[in-house]
Amino acid sequence: MTEPSAAGVALLAGALDEARRQAEAGAAIDLAGLEEKVATLCAAAEALPRAEAQALLGPLGDLVAALDPLAAALKTQHAARDAALEGRDDPHTARHRAAAAYGRGPSAPPPAPLPPAPSALPDDEPT
Repeated sequence: MTEPSAAGVALLAGALDEARRQAEAGAAIDLAGLEEKVATLCAAAEALPRAEAQALLGPLGDLVAALDPLAAALKTQHAARDAALEGRDDPHTARHRAAAAYGRGPSAPPPAPLPPAPSALPDDEPT
């Protein structure tokens, strides 16, 4: 991103919002290169003439605002992962255990056959 634009900043903010949604859903996300993209964007914005840079204040504010919810989602995700590693319940592993118990997960063994039902009539009565 050599020439920052409101659309480019909005695109990066959208990527952060999508990363937040994925983190909230429990998915692993890859933030590799994010710091470099933001640094490049900031350096390019600083190099703009004052009027052009001021036009980016709103979109840059939106970008900064997108960072806090992402950080919160990652903190929650890491806490849930740590809880799971320690053997404590969390919604994601509890859901996976329940699915496995009801035969919907890949680790659940096939259900055992039911024993035959006992006859409803006593053996000494004719049928």
